[in-house]
Amino acid sequence: MVKRVHLLVLLLIATLSGQAATVTVMSTAGKLSEMLTDHNVTDLVIRGTLDARDFKFISDELNNLQKLNLIDATIQAYKSSVDDGLYLGGYDYASNTLPYCALTGMITLQKLYLPNNLVAIDYGALAGCSALKTIYFPSTLEKIGDDAFNSCNTLSGVTISNSISHLGSKAFAHCANLAAVVITPDVPLEIGSEAFADCPVLTNVKIGPKVTSIGDGAFADCSSLKGLQLLSGSLLESIGDKAFYNSGLEKIDFGTMPLVKHLGAWALARTNLSNVSLPSHVKSLDEGTLFYSKSLSRIELPRTLTYLPDYMLAGCDNVNGTSFMTQNMGNIGDYAIYNQSQHSSIDIPFRVYFIGTQAMAGMTGLKEITSKPIEVPELGDDVWAGIDKSKVTLYVNEQSLNKYKAAEQWMDFIVEKAQLRGDINCDGFVNTADAVAERRYLVEGHIEGIDVSLTDVNGDGEENVADIVSIYNIINGTEPFDTPARHYFDDLIDGNGLKLGTYAVTLDILLENTRNYSAFQINFVTPDEMSIDNATLSERTIGHELYMKEESSCNYMIMGFSPAGDDIDGYEGVILTLNISSTRPITLNDKIQLNEINFVDSQEKVYRRHVRYLNLIGLTALEDITVDESDGPVDVYNTQGQLLRRGVERNQATQGLAPGIYIVGGKKEIVR
Repeated sequence: MVKRVHLLVLLLIATLSGQAATVTVMSTAGKLSEMLTDHNVTDLVIRGTLDARDFKFISDELNNLQKLNLIDATIQAYKSSVDDGLYLGGYDYASNTLPYCALTGMITLQKLYLPNNLVAIDYGALAGCSALKTIYFPSTLEKIGDDAFNSCNTLSGVTISNSISHLGSKAFAHCANLAAVVITPDVPLEIGSEAFADCPVLTNVKIGPKVTSIGDGAFADCSSLKGLQLLSGSLLESIGDKAFYNSGLEKIDFGTMPLVKHLGAWALARTNLSNVSLPSHVKSLDEGTLFYSKSLSRIELPRTLTYLPDYMLAGCDNVNGTSFMTQNMGNIGDYAIYNQSQHSSIDIPFRVYFIGTQAMAGMTGLKEITSKPIEVPELGDDVWAGIDKSKVTLYVNEQSLNKYKAAEQWMDFIVEKAQLRGDINCDGFVNTADAVAERRYLVEGHIEGIDVSLTDVNGDGEENVADIVSIYNIINGTEPFDTPARHYFDDLIDGNGLKLGTYAVTLDILLENTRNYSAFQINFVTPDEMSIDNATLSERTIGHELYMKEESSCNYMIMGFSPAGDDIDGYEGVILTLNISSTRPITLNDKIQLNEINFVDSQEKVYRRHVRYLNLIGLTALEDITVDESDGPVDVYNTQGQLLRRGVERNQATQGLAPGIYIVGGKKEIVR
């Protein structure tokens, strides 16, 4: 009787204190169900060995388990059969790995201590553990698998460190209360696709220098995420498609990511970013990068960027209408600035040759356009859909006036002549004569031979010494990125700062390649009265020798090769610079012809590029060369999708075709 009273007292004390007794089991792999008879246990310590069968028992039978301590346990390998009831019949469960879907859906589990020797957490091992608040990772952990903690809705913080080198797809997706993430591994790590997608209260993310990639959709739909804390020395190389799509991101500093060269499609779309500056090391963008980021008020793109991708800034209503158009831009993609209804003006840069379908549709506030290209750019369908063109003034160069007035989709604007910005003496050039005239006007009041309406060169509403500085900046090619002046041509400057009418040009030839080449040979044909004085190889061709031969008047063969068989370094950038001189002024119509363009790999295989024409001023002062790396014939289509030629050799694909845009072997080509 006394013993029973004591037992009742002990039970009462345990109940009042709210503490459940800890049950400790010394397990043998596959035998836990025999060793643990209390299926109502809430606090369990397992020592010894266990395998996938034991985790199935825990998941199926211990429906009240809140705390599980596996620190001193060892998980053994196990090969299942189709009859043992495990999630994967006939599957090899690895040792030191939390098994596939081991504790999936255990809604009572709150705290988990993983084994000290654990190496990996397999697919979905703890997915749906909605009460899990605390997880202790051992220093030995190397891999967190796909969906490992998906929908762990009570988890508030995660630290990924030590030797973790793999973070799987959706590993922590849909964790409703996950607020803070620290990712600071000691080894290179790629953040998997959708790893933290749809974590609505995630606000603090710290990323260490060893993180090399942020995968597709990694932080998509994280509506509370305003910024990233990127630690110094970052090795981050890529940001995937939809990486921050529809997140609350307000700030991101690409200056702290010196190795990032590419942003994936829709990577920053529908975010709250207000100011984005992409440094020169960012070489390429995919479609929709900032699609409908309505808070965006300023974007600075790399000056070397030659295209504006499809959907890039569609719906970004608050962006300054001119700042994102860089002077080297040649292609404005489909729907690129669609529905930017607040802009009253827009400048089309000098090198633009193509504007895609509905690229500027819905810009209903538009009052004026300045189109700087001398040749009328080709257009996709309904470029300005929804705009009343009869109320919009189109400013173009005087020598192009009639061309624009006759061109489809352009002719419906009010087409008027524009003036070269800085050319206050109206002689067609921006040079020191204009600077002298500006000084005389400001100091002495001289107005003879100038157009006074053009003396506010920088467009700030005042006439002072800043306008003289602006003229010299135009001459030297050193203008600030943002220039407030409208409908004045400020891009009759080539990529090296040379003005129209010069007698010498330095022309860089760039190569973008996908395989390694050890040698090249290009034949150049210059216009009459011009010559290639010399050529130099770039740093990409260290260890190579240069050979140049003038085969006939205006015809030059240039060869680069490595006696040691070294490859051209890297996959993009300048390989060759030409110094060209002329006995007459160089004009906008002067082109240099490239033919017999051959690149050779170390296996002596030759890859050829068809004939190419480069403008010496303006459109192609800096020009990419891409190489035909396919062996077979190609088909040729027009932009309406009509097949024009089937199975022709690439070097004959566009011969004899009218000027325009064609699709050759799946790639866009322009015939001028």
